[in-house]
Amino acid sequence: MLALHLTKGFGDPLLFANPYVVALVREVLEPTAILEAYGAVVSLSGAPAQPNHFDAPHLYGADISALLPAHALTFALPLIEMNETHGTTSLWPGSHRWRNKNEKSERIEPVIPIGSCMLWDFRLVHHGTANLSAQPRPMVYCTYARPWYRDPVNFRKKKMQRVDFDAAFLETLSEDTRKLIADDRTLGT
Repeated sequence: MLALHLTKGFGDPLLFANPYVVALVREVLEPTAILEAYGAVVSLSGAPAQPNHFDAPHLYGADISALLPAHALTFALPLIEMNETHGTTSLWPGSHRWRNKNEKSERIEPVIPIGSCMLWDFRLVHHGTANLSAQPRPMVYCTYARPWYRDPVNFRKKKMQRVDFDAAFLETLSEDTRKLIADDRTLGT
């Protein structure tokens, strides 16, 4: 995981606040959903597959969590095609509703062309597949969440900002986009 500073190319609202993606996020989560984290994940050439995982632990025990609506979504935007050579993200549809880890379903390994994206429930079981190519596989990610949620795992020990920007950057954004950005510096504004 790498922090992406919101400036120049990576600060383009079409990446982190794309109106089509944000409309869907707000429909699934709630109208006050926030950009909880923004960064990149890079799978280096020859990297093995990741273990199966959720993006963060379930909020409550599996029995109740499986019944609850989504509290966070992961948005993935590949910077090269995700495929069987570069690798992709395997997903287990319906796994966010599993009540125990032994449940089974067929995984999917979608090919994601440049310019396309994926969006999944934070609770969905998934993993990055092996990178069999000679080049890195970079992917921009956004975590969108209900306004009260903060990822309790991925930023605990790291000095990385969840959403990294300069104060002046906020002034360049529309009011609606400013409301999307969650950060200790913006809470209460």
